[in-house]
Amino acid sequence: MRLKFHPLSCFLSAAVLWIFFFFSILSCSSSRNAVFLQAVTEAPKTEEAYRITDFEGNAEGDGLPLWVSEYLERGIRGVEALDTYRNRYVFIGSGEGDNFNALRHWSRGFTVYQDFALLAAQRIEERFYHGTEYYPDDEYGQFFAASMRRAYDLEYYGAVKEAVFWIKKQIFEDENQEGGAERYEFLVLVSIEKPDLEAQVRDILSINPTPKPIKRQASAIQRLRENFFENF
Repeated sequence: MRLKFHPLSCFLSAAVLWIFFFFSILSCSSSRNAVFLQAVTEAPKTEEAYRITDFEGNAEGDGLPLWVSEYLERGIRGVEALDTYRNRYVFIGSGEGDNFNALRHWSRGFTVYQDFALLAAQRIEERFYHGTEYYPDDEYGQFFAASMRRAYDLEYYGAVKEAVFWIKKQIFEDENQEGGAERYEFLVLVSIEKPDLEAQVRDILSINPTPKPIKRQASAIQRLRENFFENF
């Protein structure tokens, strides 16, 4: 079934989202160290030492879901290696700060229709940087910029918002792993069938930009198209 969106309703929905986002930011700005990270496609940064002090369902005696444990320990690749997601690409949207209510509102308002393009485009952009001899704009010429414009603007189909989960972390202040402030992190799990995303990415990469790439760039573009989903 294909959903149809009336232009006026789309405009009003966008306006409501912007108003909500504005007040969410105001709410967060009054809290220390509140920050929104809209997309996480790699393993979580490990420079900060921390311990988990609480998490969703802890009071009821539940443990961390397997996808959360794998993500915290091994990153996206760990989640994608699970049998449940073996034939799917996985993305994690993340919001972090000390304002629990603002983060909860953000996670509830996170939709694949509004937010998946950012998740997908960032992962596509990371792939452009992998294994390049030059920066992507030198390696691929205008093909890189044109492809990324399409990646961020595309209305993707097939993505599913699977789950939302929060954890509370104490960030250690020193190497003795003592003290430190606590903050919340909300994780939004999104997945999409591999053939669905790959078909859409191939369409993005089919673009023929102007000016035309020089010979070296044309060869690099052809190699990228042929091997794009290696290490994607």
